[in-house]
Amino acid sequence: MSYIYIILTRSNTVYSRLIHAVTGDKYTHVSLGLGDGASELYSFSRKRAHLPLPSPIVREDVPGSYLARHPDTPCALYRLRVDASIKESVRRRVETMYERREHYHYSLIGAALCKLDIAHERAEHYFCSQFVAEVLSKCGALELPKSASLMRPADFAALPELEKIYAGPVIHAPGAEDMYMKGASHGQPEGVRAF
Repeated sequence: MSYIYIILTRSNTVYSRLIHAVTGDKYTHVSLGLGDGASELYSFSRKRAHLPLPSPIVREDVPGSYLARHPDTPCALYRLRVDASIKESVRRRVETMYERREHYHYSLIGAALCKLDIAHERAEHYFCSQFVAEVLSKCGALELPKSASLMRPADFAALPELEKIYAGPVIHAPGAEDMYMKGASHGQPEGVRAF
Protein backbone atom coordinates (compact mmCIF):
# COMPACT_ATOMS: atom_id res chain seq x y z
CA MET A 1 0.00 0.00 0.00
CA SER A 2 1.01 3.59 -0.64
CA TYR A 3 -0.18 7.03 0.43
CA ILE A 4 -1.19 10.14 -1.46
CA TYR A 5 -1.28 13.31 0.61
CA ILE A 6 -3.73 16.19 0.50
CA ILE A 7 -2.77 19.43 2.21
CA LEU A 8 -5.27 22.18 2.95
CA THR A 9 -3.92 25.68 3.58
CA ARG A 10 -5.15 29.18 4.16
CA SER A 11 -2.71 31.88 3.18
CA ASN A 12 -2.84 35.56 4.02
CA THR A 13 -3.19 36.62 0.38
CA VAL A 14 -5.99 38.90 -0.79
CA TYR A 15 -7.47 36.06 -2.88
CA SER A 16 -7.46 33.64 0.06
CA ARG A 17 -9.03 36.24 2.36
CA LEU A 18 -11.72 36.88 -0.27
CA ILE A 19 -12.50 33.15 -0.57
CA HIS A 20 -12.66 32.87 3.22
CA ALA A 21 -14.99 35.89 3.44
CA VAL A 22 -17.33 34.41 0.81
CA THR A 23 -17.29 30.77 1.97
CA GLY A 24 -16.41 30.95 5.67
CA ASP A 25 -14.23 27.87 5.10
CA LYS A 26 -11.29 27.34 7.45
CA TYR A 27 -9.00 26.41 4.54
CA THR A 28 -9.07 28.03 1.10
CA HIS A 29 -6.51 26.06 -0.91
CA VAL A 30 -5.68 22.40 -1.53
CA SER A 31 -2.60 20.70 -2.94
CA LEU A 32 -1.79 17.14 -3.90
CA GLY A 33 1.30 15.55 -2.31
CA LEU A 34 3.06 12.75 -4.13
CA GLY A 35 6.10 12.57 -1.88
CA ASP A 36 6.12 11.84 1.83
CA GLY A 37 3.75 14.20 3.67
CA ALA A 38 4.10 17.83 2.66
CA SER A 39 6.64 17.17 -0.07
CA GLU A 40 6.34 17.14 -3.83
CA LEU A 41 3.19 19.28 -3.69
CA TYR A 42 1.28 20.13 -6.86
CA SER A 43 -1.65 22.45 -7.37
CA PHE A 44 -3.02 25.26 -9.47
CA SER A 45 -1.60 28.26 -7.73
CA ARG A 46 0.45 31.40 -8.15
CA LYS A 47 3.48 30.94 -10.36
CA ARG A 48 5.26 33.75 -8.52
CA ALA A 49 4.90 33.99 -4.74
CA HIS A 50 4.21 37.74 -4.84
CA LEU A 51 1.69 37.79 -7.75
CA PRO A 52 -1.76 36.12 -7.87
CA LEU A 53 -1.65 35.45 -11.61
CA PRO A 54 -0.67 33.56 -13.62
CA SER A 55 -1.67 30.47 -11.63
CA PRO A 56 -0.97 27.35 -13.70
CA ILE A 57 -0.04 23.95 -12.31
CA VAL A 58 2.98 24.49 -10.06
CA ARG A 59 5.21 22.74 -7.53
CA GLU A 60 4.48 24.37 -4.18
CA ASP A 61 7.26 22.82 -2.10
CA VAL A 62 10.21 24.47 -3.81
CA PRO A 63 12.37 27.44 -2.76
CA GLY A 64 10.72 30.72 -3.64
CA SER A 65 7.19 29.26 -3.60
CA TYR A 66 4.52 30.89 -1.49
CA LEU A 67 4.67 28.13 1.13
CA ALA A 68 8.47 28.30 1.31
CA ARG A 69 8.26 32.06 1.87
CA HIS A 70 5.45 31.79 4.46
CA PRO A 71 6.30 28.95 6.87
CA ASP A 72 3.61 30.02 9.36
CA THR A 73 0.77 29.33 6.88
CA PRO A 74 -1.86 27.23 8.70
CA CYS A 75 -2.48 23.82 7.19
CA ALA A 76 -4.12 20.46 7.67
CA LEU A 77 -2.39 17.42 6.18
CA TYR A 78 -4.34 14.30 5.22
CA ARG A 79 -3.31 11.00 3.74
CA LEU A 80 -5.21 8.67 1.45
CA ARG A 81 -4.23 5.01 1.39
CA VAL A 82 -4.11 3.59 -2.15
CA ASP A 83 -2.64 0.67 -4.07
CA ALA A 84 0.83 1.33 -5.46
CA SER A 85 -0.56 1.05 -9.01
CA ILE A 86 -3.10 3.81 -8.34
CA LYS A 87 -0.44 6.08 -6.87
CA GLU A 88 1.67 5.48 -9.97
CA SER A 89 -1.30 6.36 -12.18
CA VAL A 90 -1.81 9.61 -10.22
CA ARG A 91 1.90 10.39 -10.50
CA ARG A 92 1.94 9.83 -14.28
CA ARG A 93 -1.14 12.02 -14.78
CA VAL A 94 0.25 14.88 -12.65
CA GLU A 95 3.73 14.68 -14.18
CA THR A 96 2.26 14.74 -17.69
CA MET A 97 0.27 17.85 -16.81
CA TYR A 98 3.29 19.44 -15.17
CA GLU A 99 5.48 18.77 -18.22
CA ARG A 100 2.87 20.63 -20.31
CA ARG A 101 2.28 23.32 -17.67
CA GLU A 102 2.45 26.19 -20.15
CA HIS A 103 -0.83 24.87 -21.65
CA TYR A 104 -2.76 25.00 -18.36
CA HIS A 105 -4.49 27.98 -16.78
CA TYR A 106 -6.29 28.87 -13.59
CA SER A 107 -10.08 28.79 -13.92
CA LEU A 108 -11.34 31.97 -12.27
CA ILE A 109 -14.81 31.37 -13.74
CA GLY A 110 -14.85 27.79 -12.48
CA ALA A 111 -13.84 28.87 -8.97
CA ALA A 112 -16.58 31.51 -8.87
CA LEU A 113 -19.24 29.13 -10.23
CA CYS A 114 -18.19 26.44 -7.74
CA LYS A 115 -19.36 28.67 -4.88
CA LEU A 116 -22.71 29.04 -6.70
CA ASP A 117 -22.91 25.25 -7.05
CA ILE A 118 -22.77 25.46 -10.84
CA ALA A 119 -20.52 22.85 -12.47
CA HIS A 120 -18.17 24.34 -15.07
CA GLU A 121 -15.47 22.51 -16.97
CA ARG A 122 -13.15 23.93 -19.59
CA ALA A 123 -10.28 22.10 -21.22
CA GLU A 124 -6.91 22.83 -19.59
CA HIS A 125 -8.45 25.22 -17.02
CA TYR A 126 -8.60 24.27 -13.34
CA PHE A 127 -8.83 25.77 -9.89
CA CYS A 128 -6.98 24.02 -7.05
CA SER A 129 -9.69 21.75 -5.65
CA GLN A 130 -11.03 20.84 -9.09
CA PHE A 131 -7.53 19.74 -10.13
CA VAL A 132 -6.97 17.59 -7.02
CA ALA A 133 -10.46 16.08 -7.20
CA GLU A 134 -10.31 15.28 -10.90
CA VAL A 135 -6.89 13.66 -10.75
CA LEU A 136 -7.86 11.48 -7.78
CA SER A 137 -11.20 10.53 -9.31
CA LYS A 138 -10.00 9.78 -12.84
CA CYS A 139 -7.15 7.64 -11.51
CA GLY A 140 -9.48 5.62 -9.28
CA ALA A 141 -7.98 6.84 -6.01
CA LEU A 142 -11.18 8.36 -4.67
CA GLU A 143 -14.89 8.36 -5.41
CA LEU A 144 -16.16 11.93 -5.28
CA PRO A 145 -19.45 12.94 -3.64
CA LYS A 146 -20.02 15.46 -6.45
CA SER A 147 -18.51 16.75 -9.67
CA ALA A 148 -14.82 17.69 -9.47
CA SER A 149 -15.73 21.22 -10.57
CA LEU A 150 -17.96 21.56 -7.48
CA MET A 151 -15.36 20.42 -4.94
CA ARG A 152 -14.05 23.08 -2.56
CA PRO A 153 -10.95 22.63 -0.38
CA ALA A 154 -13.18 22.21 2.69
CA ASP A 155 -14.93 19.24 1.06
CA PHE A 156 -11.75 17.16 1.30
CA ALA A 157 -11.72 17.47 5.09
CA ALA A 158 -15.13 15.76 5.19
CA LEU A 159 -14.15 12.73 3.09
CA PRO A 160 -14.08 9.61 5.29
CA GLU A 161 -11.30 8.03 3.18
CA LEU A 162 -8.85 10.74 4.24
CA GLU A 163 -6.97 10.45 7.52
CA LYS A 164 -5.85 13.70 9.15
CA ILE A 165 -2.26 13.36 10.32
CA TYR A 166 -1.29 16.96 11.14
CA ALA A 167 -2.71 20.44 11.70
CA GLY A 168 -0.65 23.56 12.39
CA PRO A 169 1.95 25.76 10.66
CA VAL A 170 3.13 24.26 7.39
CA ILE A 171 6.78 24.45 8.48
CA HIS A 172 6.13 21.69 11.05
CA ALA A 173 4.11 19.43 8.75
CA PRO A 174 5.64 15.99 8.17
CA GLY A 175 7.73 16.10 4.99
CA ALA A 176 8.02 19.90 4.91
CA GLU A 177 11.60 19.98 6.20
CA ASP A 178 13.12 19.78 2.71
CA MET A 179 11.15 22.82 1.59
CA TYR A 180 12.67 24.91 4.35
CA MET A 181 16.17 23.46 4.32
CA LYS A 182 16.43 24.17 0.60
CA GLY A 183 14.63 27.48 0.93
CA ALA A 184 16.39 28.88 3.97
CA SER A 185 17.39 31.99 2.05
CA HIS A 186 13.96 32.42 0.50
CA GLY A 187 11.92 34.00 3.25
CA GLN A 188 12.35 31.71 6.25
CA PRO A 189 12.16 33.91 9.33
CA GLU A 190 15.37 34.30 11.25
CA GLY A 191 15.56 31.95 14.19
CA VAL A 192 13.04 29.45 12.75
CA ARG A 193 14.43 26.03 12.03
CA ALA A 194 12.75 23.10 10.37
CA PHE A 195 12.66 20.13 12.75
